Amino acid sequence: MKFILACACFYIAATVTTTKEKADLLIYNAHVCTVDSDFAIAEAFAVKEGKIIDVGKSTDLLKKYDAAIKVDAKGKFIFPGLIDAHAHFVEYGLSLQNADLVGTTSWDEVLNRLKLFSEKNKEEWIIGNGWDQNDWTIKEFPSNKKLNEIFPGRPVILSRVDGHAVIASKKALELAGITAGDKISGGEIEVKNGELTGILIDNATSLVYKKFHQTLKKKLRLHY
Repeated sequence: MKFILACACFYIAATVTTTKEKADLLIYNAHVCTVDSDFAIAEAFAVKEGKIIDVGKSTDLLKKYDAAIKVDAKGKFIFPGLIDAHAHFVEYGLSLQNADLVGTTSWDEVLNRLKLFSEKNKEEWIIGNGWDQNDWTIKEFPSNKKLNEIFPGRPVILSRVDGHAVIASKKALELAGITAGDKISGGEIEVKNGELTGILIDNATSLVYKKFHQTLKKKLRLHY
């Protein structure tokens, strides 16, 4: 009788420990950005009928669920779906590494910010965003003369706050192959007294950014 009870207890225990909940998909060994109130990072999550039913550690969820499909994320990051009618995720990410020129009250202040930025950022290209000549005492586009004096060997591209104009250094213009007299449909390459001022408007801005992105792709081996 004791033997029979022991066997029964063993059977019940084995059944309890081996029975797993069903799931359609189990992602594990990942960095899952939950975007909960604490912005916690999880390792795994289970999905059933199109809904996430559990989030937690890989070892816990692998023991808990019997999933039709199991995916080892190999440490990669997983984010919630991002839905937006008009967004530039790559550009926004890159902009966080650029010189912040928002709120400058003069061209000289722009140059001073760039000097400080360049001391901490030794990469070849200097990219800045956010200047607006309408906020300055002299409300007109600057030329790249002082920019060339401060950064003679470095390509510099500084975008106006609305993105419809940039001022580029002589080095940036040279790398992009832009010369005085060049024309582009839907844009303007400003020239005064037969020389480039560095101001590029609308479609002309793509000429220098194209060169910058080519360099960036080679460096980071990105394909976008």
